[in-house]
Amino acid sequence: MTSDRPIILTIPNPPSLNKLWARKGGGGRTKSREYRAWLTAAGWEVRRQAVGMVPLACRYDMTINVPISRRDTGNWEKPIGDLLQAVGVVTNDGNIHALIVCPMARNDCMVALTPLPDMGGVRKPARSAYEGRTIAAKPTRKAMDKMAALRQRVPF
Repeated sequence: MTSDRPIILTIPNPPSLNKLWARKGGGGRTKSREYRAWLTAAGWEVRRQAVGMVPLACRYDMTINVPISRRDTGNWEKPIGDLLQAVGVVTNDGNIHALIVCPMARNDCMVALTPLPDMGGVRKPARSAYEGRTIAAKPTRKAMDKMAALRQRVPF
């Protein structure tokens, strides 16, 4: 059974929505190096905070507190929602009922998920991007160095 208490997580700032994808040599798109590094480092940070948590398989409200910057407010939800689904905090990021993004004085992102277990219209669990793959036991030194560099950068 899903608890009605909010789930609160802090995560490093994701790359800009415009920097999530890169062009492949033969056409098409792939995740950028910066996005992959952030997904790895932020994914381990979320896993550390969510140990023993049952994935949200219901509708939920999501509030994201982000740093004040010139970045579009709508630029934050996509990478954060994808991350929460990829690491198993939510079963489908399409189950968001209400989304609030609040710029405030901070250096990271705070995400609060409020479960709405009695609300209908729940989407079936999304297929995991990691199905059939083995995930490394811990992030590489290179990924951790990239994440440290990302944390020091202040978006303007």
